[in-house]
Amino acid sequence: MYVLLNPKSNVPIYEQIVREVRERIIQGIVKPGDKVPSIRELSAELMVNPNTVSKAYKELERSGIFVTLRGKGTFINEDVKDLKNNAEKQKVQERAKRLVVDSIYAGIDGKELISIIEEYYIELRRDKE
Repeated sequence: MYVLLNPKSNVPIYEQIVREVRERIIQGIVKPGDKVPSIRELSAELMVNPNTVSKAYKELERSGIFVTLRGKGTFINEDVKDLKNNAEKQKVQERAKRLVVDSIYAGIDGKELISIIEEYYIELRRDKE
């Protein structure tokens, strides 16, 4: 599994591993059901302490991203598809916040903003059909 770490970052290595795995899932590089490297394999690949990788794996398992099957290994949970959807929703929410701030500075009130968004949404849906 390709994981990029920044040893100069203030973010702990195990958190960087967790973030990288999540990013790979969101990007579709790693898919539900994929087998992930063992703790020893990944620690050797990244040249970090196995305890660090173990901590990341425990966090990923606790959050439902990894599932460990005794005697078979660790896999990306089949239910992880929701992670990508949630990430997309978060991006939209962040953009919506910026849009609201921009509209306030532009003197557009809430009702007018909602009207603009509804019109554009209807237009896009119509074009899609």
